[in-house]
Amino acid sequence: MRFKDEPPPDPATDSCSFVADLQTSRHVFVVAAGHPVPLGTWAGILCEKEYFVVDEEAKFLEVVLRRRGYLGETSFSGIGTQDGSARKDEDFKGKSQRQVQFNPGQTRATWRVQILTDEKYERAETFQILLSEPVMGVMEFPISATVEILDPDDESTVFFPEPIHSVDEDVGELFISVHRSGDISEELMVVCSTQQGSATGTIPTTVLSYSDYISRPEGHGSILRFDKGEREKMCRVVIIDDSLYEEEESFNVTLSLPVGGRLGRHYPTTKVSILKDMDDAPVFYFGEVQYHVDESDGYVAVKVWRTGTDLSKTGTVTVRSRKAERASAEAGIDYVGISHNLDFAPGVSMQTFKVTILDDMGQPELEGAESFELVLRMPLNGILGEPGKTTVFINDSVSDLPKVQFRELVYSGEESDGQITATVYRSGDIWHKSSVRCYSRQGSAQVASDFEERPNTDASVITFLPGEIEKLCILLLVDDTVYEAVEELRLVLGTPKSSSHFGASVGSQNEALLKIKDTADKPIIQFTEAKFSISEPKEAGAVVTVRIPVVRVGDTSKVSVVRVHTKDGSAISGVDYYPVSKDIEFKQGEKRHVVEVEVLFDGIREMREAFTVHLKPDENMVAETQVTKTIVYIEESNSMADVTFPSLPNVMSLLHYDDVARKADNLYPPAGYPVICVTACDTKYPDYDKTGSICVSERINNTLTRYRWLISAPAGPSGVTSPMKEVDFDTFFTSVKMITLDSVYFQAGSRVQCAARAVNSNGEEGLELSSPIVTISQEEGMCLPRKMGTVGAEPFSAKLHYTGTDDLKHPNLIKVTVTMPHIDGMLPVISTRPLTNFDLTLSPDGTRVGNHRCSNLLDFSEVTTGHGFITASTQSPESMVESVPYQFSSSLRGNSTLRFYKNLNLEACLWEFRSYYHMSELLTDCGGTIGTNGQVLNLVQSYVTLRVPLYVSYVFHSPLGTGGWQHFDLQSELRLTFVYDTAIMWKDGIGSPPQAGLQGLLYPTSMRINEQGRLVVNFHTKAHFRGLFVESHSSGRIKRTATSMASMVMSVDHPGLTFKLTLVRSEPTYNQPVQQWTFISDFAVRDYSGTYTVKLIPCTTSQNMEYTVPPVCSPREHLTFDLNIRFQQVSDPVAVEFSLNTQMFLLSKKSLWLSDGSMGFGQESDVAFSEGDTIYGRVMVDPVQNLGDSFFCSIEKVFLCTGADGYVPKYNPTKFEFGCLADSPSLLYRFKILDKAQPETQARVFGDVSFNAVLAVDDLSAMSLVRQPGSDGFRLDSTAMFQVAAGREWYIHTIYTVRSKENTNRGIGKRSLESHSFVSTLTSSSNKSHRRRRSAGDEIPAIAENIGIDNSRGTNIMHIALDHTKRRSKGTDELFPGGRGLRELNTDDQEESLVSIVGALVGLLLTVLIIVTIALVLRSRQKDGKEVWSEGLQEVVKGSVSTEPMLVVRMQDCQNSSEV
Repeated sequence: MRFKDEPPPDPATDSCSFVADLQTSRHVFVVAAGHPVPLGTWAGILCEKEYFVVDEEAKFLEVVLRRRGYLGETSFSGIGTQDGSARKDEDFKGKSQRQVQFNPGQTRATWRVQILTDEKYERAETFQILLSEPVMGVMEFPISATVEILDPDDESTVFFPEPIHSVDEDVGELFISVHRSGDISEELMVVCSTQQGSATGTIPTTVLSYSDYISRPEGHGSILRFDKGEREKMCRVVIIDDSLYEEEESFNVTLSLPVGGRLGRHYPTTKVSILKDMDDAPVFYFGEVQYHVDESDGYVAVKVWRTGTDLSKTGTVTVRSRKAERASAEAGIDYVGISHNLDFAPGVSMQTFKVTILDDMGQPELEGAESFELVLRMPLNGILGEPGKTTVFINDSVSDLPKVQFRELVYSGEESDGQITATVYRSGDIWHKSSVRCYSRQGSAQVASDFEERPNTDASVITFLPGEIEKLCILLLVDDTVYEAVEELRLVLGTPKSSSHFGASVGSQNEALLKIKDTADKPIIQFTEAKFSISEPKEAGAVVTVRIPVVRVGDTSKVSVVRVHTKDGSAISGVDYYPVSKDIEFKQGEKRHVVEVEVLFDGIREMREAFTVHLKPDENMVAETQVTKTIVYIEESNSMADVTFPSLPNVMSLLHYDDVARKADNLYPPAGYPVICVTACDTKYPDYDKTGSICVSERINNTLTRYRWLISAPAGPSGVTSPMKEVDFDTFFTSVKMITLDSVYFQAGSRVQCAARAVNSNGEEGLELSSPIVTISQEEGMCLPRKMGTVGAEPFSAKLHYTGTDDLKHPNLIKVTVTMPHIDGMLPVISTRPLTNFDLTLSPDGTRVGNHRCSNLLDFSEVTTGHGFITASTQSPESMVESVPYQFSSSLRGNSTLRFYKNLNLEACLWEFRSYYHMSELLTDCGGTIGTNGQVLNLVQSYVTLRVPLYVSYVFHSPLGTGGWQHFDLQSELRLTFVYDTAIMWKDGIGSPPQAGLQGLLYPTSMRINEQGRLVVNFHTKAHFRGLFVESHSSGRIKRTATSMASMVMSVDHPGLTFKLTLVRSEPTYNQPVQQWTFISDFAVRDYSGTYTVKLIPCTTSQNMEYTVPPVCSPREHLTFDLNIRFQQVSDPVAVEFSLNTQMFLLSKKSLWLSDGSMGFGQESDVAFSEGDTIYGRVMVDPVQNLGDSFFCSIEKVFLCTGADGYVPKYNPTKFEFGCLADSPSLLYRFKILDKAQPETQARVFGDVSFNAVLAVDDLSAMSLVRQPGSDGFRLDSTAMFQVAAGREWYIHTIYTVRSKENTNRGIGKRSLESHSFVSTLTSSSNKSHRRRRSAGDEIPAIAENIGIDNSRGTNIMHIALDHTKRRSKGTDELFPGGRGLRELNTDDQEESLVSIVGALVGLLLTVLIIVTIALVLRSRQKDGKEVWSEGLQEVVKGSVSTEPMLVVRMQDCQNSSEV
């Protein structure tokens, strides 16, 4: 229903409307909101809000109602609730008041609804409030309101109750409380994780260094689960307690990702602070609470410690000094104040610093104890601990306390001085008066008899006034006349006093030892003078007496006896004086004796002579003898010094000898020519007209004058000269004692002086006078160098030339020519051997003769070859006229000098040395070598080359050089090639004569001269017919016997020379086979040059015949081949023979086997070997010969054998006895147990027992023996020799070689010479299976073919016993191969044994007869110095030395060592 003219209601704007209930006869009007209620008696009632939101915790909700319009009346409105999601009496409670009253004029009224609170979380719920039944009013829109009840406080909320947690590092586990509020009736999950701050975390599986806690990552492992009804959970965080000191650190613990709730605002994150861990903090503190230091120490060392578990960082603490509270020391006066930092590097736990203590500025003043303090401040990376303060006490009560002591520990004085003074000095504070007692204590010196006592009383006080440092303590001595030995006493300091209240003290040297010497009273016997002089009597038979006083000084209270005797000097007793030898007795009180010696006239004119007189020690050992020798000179009035030259000699060049008046030129003699010493008695002397008469009157014979020469090196650039030195070494061609001095001794600029001693006509020498020093000219010379002042060697020329037969004077010789330029002062030296040690090489010593056989160092009389560089002539034919004065004067220069200078062309300044040698001399004496270099010139010519080394040295005298010589060395090699025009044969071969019916070719392949000097020619043939060449032919069959049809070789140039022609091999065919032939001359000649005719028998076959052995063919006439040969053998050098002795030992000790043998083996080699012992064999060159490492010994083969029926094997080739080297009927066993060259042929076992034989070279433990020069060895097991019955003798035969070091090659089987050592051992029996029969004929085994004196081979025999006492028990049957016993074998071989016994007896008788016969023959032919071969067991000696073989050393060249 609407009022008239009232617009319809707008639902959008009207909030409430009235409804008239017609059923109740009440009018309900709904009025649109915003439209005025019609004036009259109506009022509009509406809800203030259409929607209310209330919190469940608000408890009440006030609903506001508004009234408008007519307000003059009282209006009422009904009100109630209607459930929605919120339920009445569950979520809210409806009020009993059902109406709201508006009093007149009232526009606002409230109605309260109670909200019910529960603890259960519920989502937003709603209910409605409805208006109804208005009275005196109408209802405006809205007539209802919706109420929404919110329950935020009951929502499950999780949070940290505390925002910060502070913990110590050592808490271990931190449990952080996590609370839940609101509805806890359901489960809730939330993540509790850590977030890094200043503290760092790590996960449990990888705990990192320097971590502070174990992290909780934001993951499943960090979930906290709240069960239903659970309000609190703990979030566990592990805190790591490390040993590092760290400041306060923090990290956060955060809640996140809640499920079943939400995060509370207070607080979703809490901060965890890890406080400083003071237990880990480094603590700084002083090491001591107090330090006590003496003022004199200069400083005090204070230690500051830093301790704690973490010293990994740098720490710093400040140290300061400050005054003490009482008796404080003053900084700057008593100590130096400090304030500085102590830095502790990582890991350092202690630092020491020094505080300087001032010691009263050098003026000690006793102050007593003072102190100051040191404190620690401002620690960095650490804290201060206790003690943080230390007190330093400075005490000068010791160092500055007045202290007195002796300056020295020992004082000595003479008894005759009357006193001994000891110095007492005071130190410390000397500015107070102090005193001390100085008293004596006797020792060996006694009071009153030796000194006056200083008692220990105040009478002996020494007083020091202020400022005094030293005082003297004087001890008075008692001087007597009796000699006493050194006596001692003591001075002692005691009872110190001082005016200072601190007192005084005595130092460590409070005692002094006093020694009293009595030198003045010591008895001494001596000569009064050390020299006496007396003139020799002038007449025969006259005697002059010399009186020699002997005195005694000192104590004469005792008796002394001394012996006086004379001793010859240049004066001889019995000739010049009568000898004296007697005792002198000094009695009590005696002080002097006189010894008289008579001097005789000897009638010999001589210089003064002398003899000595000696004193022996006192026999009573009382007095000391001092001047125990005196010299007595016997002077002669007519001494040798009465002859002298009237004037000084002059030195000048021999060039100017005839013109000595040229004074200016004499001062600078030219270089390169001898100088001469001109005496005043020489007719060439400038003033001889004045001095000659004096020389005649003095009877001076100038030809006997003795000369010496002095040289010094040229002056340096500064003009400083060297001292003059006497030239005291001659050369092989000059002398320094002649009137002239050769030019090799000086050079340009050298300073020269001569000294001449006059000799009278009786040959008596007089005084020596020296000439003025002259300087050799540097501008003038005979052969000046190209550039002055240069040193070195000019190039030289050397040639070898074969003279041939055209040179009538030197036919078929090799001429050696050496040409070199000459420089003043140069000495040319040429040799084919290296030149060294010129002071010895140039001397007249004979060693150069042996070392330099082909050189210009040998005078003509010293040359060992056919010719030499120096000949007997003193002048060459080309210079028969002197080019310069006195060039060839033998009286002034000497013949040996002229012979050497004959090779110098002085005008051309050229040396030319020539000599002639045979080929053998160049090879043997000069060190030359021959080499065959094959073929040259397109295979047309072959040649051999002679090589001769040449060493050239340019030698100059140098007073400063080593040995007095300086030298410049050059080296060359001379070669001479000999060409042979025979090589055409090697290319095309030698054809048979054209007229011959059959044709063939002969090719020479090689030719040589063998060891016997015989010519050996090898050649090939090729048959140009079907067939072959044969050596011989008879009855159609080929035989090797001499027939009329035989091939042969002959030479028309050597008709007496025969040859043996041999066919070596032939191709197995008849179709032009190639055959190899050799022919050897039956004799040796020096020159094989000539034409050789080879006649071969051709033997033909048919075309269809096959080759057979021997061939079947038809011989024809000889085919002739002419072979032209030019071949000479070089003369061998003369062999130098010497013996090289060897020794062999069998030892039982390995240490001796390996030793160097320098101490010998003594009786260690005379031993018996037991079963199981190792036998060590050693062969060595006799060390007595002292050959060093020149030779090496090498064992090649070792044989072991034993004789049958008592036979003793011997090595005697003259009787066809070869020891163990060859089979013999007399040998029962024979084994070759070692063979270096063919080890596969060795016998290794005897029966079933091994020899275990090893050469030292194959034994690693024996390398020390192998390396020893001249020694080698082997070892074997003795067990094998014990497998047979006793009663037999075993023998070891050793073959070894000895050769030079350069040619040694230890470890191969071939050697340059073999020697043989034969050693026997006693034991063993026989084995017939090892016994090989051979006829006792004259057959010599190959291995022993060349053994003998002539072939440098010898034997040694040794006998060694075996010890059977320790032998293992064995059967009596001897062992034989195959395991058969002796009985079984004898049963099988009875017949053979019988034959052997009979044969042995017959052989023994024949042997005895042969031995007797040979012994008689040898005795008749025996010569002196010839040693016979040892025979029989009687000559077998342990370790015997073989004086054979005689070893030949061929002296060839220096590169090829001698082979032995």
